[in-house]
Order: sequence, then structure tokens, then C-alpha cells
Amino acid sequence: MQSPLHPPNPDPKESVADQVQKAEADALLRPKPPVPPPPEEKPESPATAASTAPESEPPQRPVPIPPPSEPRQYRAIGVVRGRYIPSEEQITQGVLQTADDMAVEAVLLGRVMSLVKNHIDLEQDHLWVVYPRTGQRDGNLHLQIVGVWEPENLNQEDSELPPLSSEEVHEGYFSVRGEVVFYSEEERRIIVKIRQGPRKAGQPPKFFKLALTGTATGRVLRHFWSFEVERQGQDLVILTGENMGVMPPKRQTRSKSPQNRRPGRRKSSPGSKGSRPTPRPKKVKESQPPTSE
Repeated sequence: MQSPLHPPNPDPKESVADQVQKAEADALLRPKPPVPPPPEEKPESPATAASTAPESEPPQRPVPIPPPSEPRQYRAIGVVRGRYIPSEEQITQGVLQTADDMAVEAVLLGRVMSLVKNHIDLEQDHLWVVYPRTGQRDGNLHLQIVGVWEPENLNQEDSELPPLSSEEVHEGYFSVRGEVVFYSEEERRIIVKIRQGPRKAGQPPKFFKLALTGTATGRVLRHFWSFEVERQGQDLVILTGENMGVMPPKRQTRSKSPQNRRPGRRKSSPGSKGSRPTPRPKKVKESQPPTSE
């Protein structure tokens, strides 16, 4: 009796080819095991697709005032259309004759000097990128010109999308971001303290104050605000404002005491009582009576 674990011995009379044909015939007569159906692909939910897909922001058109690079980025920048008229003394100082026929004091900064001398016709109006300042005494507006926005005439940006043309820009728009240090609802006056980055490494930052016209709601003082402003004549009028949160508390500097001052002992000022030690009274010797002869 043959073991069920081993196949029967092949007939020695059969050739190898006959054995192969017989095996193939047996394989054809055997029922094939059922093939399992392919797994159904479940539709991917929108939330899962959004989480797995890499987040990529669509490219935006270049603009003269880009969005802030951080939530609390200090800045004061805007665009003004007009004709720059230099003074007779030097080209870096003059006035900007705006489109609404206002003469605003202006200066040219070094980074725009070569552009003005070689590519800008000062007899024509241009859209200038400026830093605003307000005079502490007169409160008038001063402008520091740092650039010109005319992508249709100047090759200013190298981007996939065409930059915003000068005609599409909101003329007179300013972005002001900083700490509010003064607010008067009655006077409709807000003063923003703005920090400037150091020009050289190791130098401390500098600050300047900019006066705005308008009101704000909620807690205003000692808070960081982002204002959208529009120039109206000599005033910077607030269009919208967003409170970015309270400013961190300032660090108090401790005064250093002199080295020779003892702790717990006050140093008397000159001329005050007790500044000089009180002299002790001297003992007077009693005179002896004269001796008799």
C-alpha cells in the first residue's frame, strides 16, 4: 500500500515526454482555485486628501508693498504718485508735488539715487515708494523716497506672474505697524512707535513716532496694531486697524550701588546735619592756688 504522503512511482515504460503530457492533462482536469477579487479602492475623503497633499500657496503677483513677513513686523511704508522737484542746493532734498496738488517735503535715499539719475524723467509723475514721517513740531508729513514702482517701464520684478501695474496700485496707501503709545479719541489722534532695524551689526535698534488720524476700538495703548492708512492732504487717515496683542512688559534696569557704600547705611549729603562729626569738649585743668612764702 502506498503512502498518501508520496506520489506513486512512475511507470518505467513511459517516457519523460509521456509523463509531462499526462501531468499537464491532469492539471487541466483539476478545478482551478477561485481567484480572489481585487480589493475595492475606497474613495479618499477630502480631509484625508488635504492632509496628505502638500500645502502649496498659489503664486501671487508682485506688489510694491508685500505682506508682512511676521505677525509683529514693524514698518511704515506707502506709495504716493507725484512729481519730485529737487531743491536748487542739492538733488537729494526737495518736495513731492502730489497728484492732488499738495507740496510734501521729501528726500531721496541713497538706494534710489542711481535710478533717478539714469532712468527717471523728473518732469513726469511717477508712483514713488516712500517711508512716511511726521514732524514733531508742526505735525506735517515728510516723505523719504526709497523706490519707484513702474513695472510697465522698468524691469523691476522677475516672477512667474506679471507684477501689479502702477495704475492698479491704490495710490496714497500706507501700511503702518507698531506699538500705540498715545491715543486721544476726542482729538482723533494716534501715535505709533515704530522700531527700525540697525544699519550695522551690533548697533541697537532705533525708534521713531508716527502720528495718525482716526480712532480705534478696544484696548489701544501698549498694544501692537496693524493699520491700513490713506494719505489725505498732509494727514495719514486710518482706514482699518487690527489689534495684534499686548506688548511684553519692559525690563527694569537696576541701578548699581557704589562699591565703597556699605549696605544698610545711608550716605549723608554735604551740608546736611551730621555730615561732620561733633567735636568733643576739651577738659579744662583747674588752676592751683598760689603758695605762701
